[in-house]
Amino acid sequence: MSKPKPLHYRGNYQVQAKKVRDNAYADPTTRCWRCQQTLAQHRQPWHAGHLHDGQAGSPLAAECAQCNQSAGQARGTRLGQRQHSRPW
Repeated sequence: MSKPKPLHYRGNYQVQAKKVRDNAYADPTTRCWRCQQTLAQHRQPWHAGHLHDGQAGSPLAAECAQCNQSAGQARGTRLGQRQHSRPW
């Protein structure tokens, strides 16, 4: 049995993400919304990244794979370092 997908990858997400990536590949002047580089400048595949990281339903924008993965890793690190209300 497969593991359920996180909320932000369910429903219309796949359709929206494909549309964002397809539009980015179709227009060579598209820039990554994080680093402002074009595909020719950084030679990374396009991802559809959330404008508000970690928020399901957040608008998507084209971003390079490196920026998307770095943002996800940074968010995961921040979540792992949360302060607890009491010692465990």
